[in-house]
Amino acid sequence: MATPPHHADLPLEPGTHRLSAKYIGSEDQEESKHLLEEANGVAVMDERFLLEGSSTTVNTIPDAEKEVVDMIVYLRDRNGIFYSIEDGHLAQAEELLDMTMKEQGLSEVAREVFAVWLVSELLEIRLKKNHQPHQVVQKWDELCVLYTDAKLSDIEKSEPVLMMQRDVFYPKYKEKTITNEEILCLLYHEAKFNVIEGRYPLHPEDYHTLAGIQALIHLGKYNPREHVQAEYRANLIKFYPDHMFQKEKFLFFTRKDESAKCEEQFMTAHARLSEQYEQQDVQTVLGNLYRQYLDICWSYPFYGSAFFKGQVETPTRKFMKMIKSAPDTKVLVAINTEGVSIIDKEKETLLLHAPFDQLLWEFREAEFDGDDDIMPSLFLQFLVEGEQEVTKLLQVYSREAKLMNALINTCVMKKKLSRKEDGVDFVDAGLFPGRNDTSHASKVCNKLDKLCLTTYTKKGECID
Repeated sequence: MATPPHHADLPLEPGTHRLSAKYIGSEDQEESKHLLEEANGVAVMDERFLLEGSSTTVNTIPDAEKEVVDMIVYLRDRNGIFYSIEDGHLAQAEELLDMTMKEQGLSEVAREVFAVWLVSELLEIRLKKNHQPHQVVQKWDELCVLYTDAKLSDIEKSEPVLMMQRDVFYPKYKEKTITNEEILCLLYHEAKFNVIEGRYPLHPEDYHTLAGIQALIHLGKYNPREHVQAEYRANLIKFYPDHMFQKEKFLFFTRKDESAKCEEQFMTAHARLSEQYEQQDVQTVLGNLYRQYLDICWSYPFYGSAFFKGQVETPTRKFMKMIKSAPDTKVLVAINTEGVSIIDKEKETLLLHAPFDQLLWEFREAEFDGDDDIMPSLFLQFLVEGEQEVTKLLQVYSREAKLMNALINTCVMKKKLSRKEDGVDFVDAGLFPGRNDTSHASKVCNKLDKLCLTTYTKKGECID
């Protein structure tokens, strides 16, 4: 088993095994448009592409000449499992998942919980069971050209890794019933990664509680002689996202260092959690600690999402528009089985969460107007309740808009099927059914004033 070097950006590290050829060239981009289809969610590969060049290979290579391909499947606990596979270029994602489950001693439940992904700093792709990772990676550079804004030099350096992580289609309500400690451990490590990377914007008190739980798991119980404030200061980067402890820079001055306050609360949380488990050996309650960490993450609507990069127009006052328009706000679009969340990437704050029950959406290709930088869009129309029920329309610009649309389509389709099985008619419930759902109300505060929105009545009349 191979263990990668300790770094917050594990999936982005160079030097991991790559199964790709070099960038082929812009003349082949048209072919790559067939690689990602809209039928089944996140970055689903076209079966026609997967069969190209591989259907006859199995029968034409004698056993003695079978190509052995080395692969590493990484886990979010920072471990990697090394495989040497005969005819590895034909190995399917399902085979790699089975092999990894067996190697880790995971129960059959893991087959539903996890999926095999290809992950790099530029693009993340969930593979279907019958997809061949080796074949997909051969086209990785072209996929990055189509679905990212990265420079060609950065694309050529981008090295995707195979990652076994949570399947975006696995429902949260099922995850809450898991009791297997090994599976909870992997889910804990993945949630921890998303928290520290700033993908999960949480309330400050929740960050401290999670850091306390993490410290109890990895540093043991609080000991005032051993765990001094300097140690907490040195470990902030491993327990918190950057914005919780880094200085905020302003035009003429720098705000007081937040790290001192953060490290104090970090130490307090560690001591408090240690007191709760004072009479127990930490190693015997790891399952409870994993669940306690996840329980906080579960309370947020974006948990378990697939993440996409995008940008939205930044609102400006009318007189400022006459001088100079503000640059677009870079966002993360988080999509899971429950809805869509928009996260300010720089400030790491939640701007909007729209459950599918309160959402209409539309994908629109970019219209050519001579500007090469124009991007396709995903339009999100969502319900806003107040004195008068209105809907707001948000336009998200992204190279990955087509992939977002595909994932939303699949999630809504699965939700419809699930409701029909439960005897609930998703369609007849109205245009925005289920709008009284308040399961995440205490954790969500939409910041609509930070977004450029168009307002409509429910009849479709534009108000502003």
